[in-house]
Amino acid sequence: MQPFWTFTGVLNDIISTMFNRKFMEELFKPQELYSKKALRTVYERLAHASIMKLNQASMDKLYDLMTMAFKYQVLLCPRPKDVLLVTFNHLDTIKGFIQDSPTILQQVDETFRQLTEIYGGLSAGEFQLIRQTLLIFFQDLHIRVSMFLKDKVQNNNGRFVLPVSGPVPWGTEVPGLIRMFNNKGEEVKRIEFKHGGNYVPAPKEGSFELYGDRVLKLGTNMYSVNRPVETHMSGSSKNLASRTQESIAPNPLAKEELNFLARLMGGMEIKKPSGPEPGFRLNLFTTDEEEEQAALTRPEELSYEVINIQATQDQQRSEELARIMGEFEIMEQPRLSTSKGDDLLAMMDEL
Repeated sequence: MQPFWTFTGVLNDIISTMFNRKFMEELFKPQELYSKKALRTVYERLAHASIMKLNQASMDKLYDLMTMAFKYQVLLCPRPKDVLLVTFNHLDTIKGFIQDSPTILQQVDETFRQLTEIYGGLSAGEFQLIRQTLLIFFQDLHIRVSMFLKDKVQNNNGRFVLPVSGPVPWGTEVPGLIRMFNNKGEEVKRIEFKHGGNYVPAPKEGSFELYGDRVLKLGTNMYSVNRPVETHMSGSSKNLASRTQESIAPNPLAKEELNFLARLMGGMEIKKPSGPEPGFRLNLFTTDEEEEQAALTRPEELSYEVINIQATQDQQRSEELARIMGEFEIMEQPRLSTSKGDDLLAMMDEL
């Protein structure tokens, strides 16, 4: 039971930090979309909010898989407002992890309330602006994920495929009919056309209540099917990453961004390991040698080769979880001496 207890504790620490009141207050403040560097910094701090640690190569893999999964969910939303349903699916899944932790559950429910209060009354146009802003943010990422490739929702070049079948967005009709009206608003003619797809009407609208059927499956567990998941960066994507690397020239907004990060980091309650046990290191590679080689060959910008994630069947979960936790290595976490400003994460730790 020790591995399961430890795994549950790691989840509780990360979720508690993610939904910390001060942290949420900073996120919900009206503000410009911050840079990829800022997002990466926040993500790393959240991932390291517990005693579990990842080195840089494993963090790259985890971060890339997260960004592609989120891009997929946003891109394939049937209508802009469904971005909110995707978020609610995320929260529903998180609440399933913390059912036995009422204090943390209350934090998540409070976040749900704030999301409903701020975004529930937005118009379709405002949701479209949010969706487009998110897609522009991730538009240069074309990382191939084996699961997406097998499901034929992603091409070999890493770009996602829009479906031409299934339910149409709620509130719309199945394509195939053109109506013409006169200047009095009266329908005068109908023309049918072949749309080339296999569309059906939406059964019902997803629920925006605290508890309810979201209908939309985007944002739910993608690994519920027993299959390996790998990601690969194509050569063109590597070149694009190099070309789009942020300039080393001084950024006039850098000071404001650092101030924002300082406030954001200040709202996090990072759990420090107690007692002689320094913590766990999570390795997302098959072997330590593979991880070390990836770290040596890793360019300065984002790069990686493969992410392997194996989802297990219900009857195998306990055994598989015990095996995974048994592979965790306890390591000392030495503090590297770097000059202030060389490492953004180190800078946040010193603020």
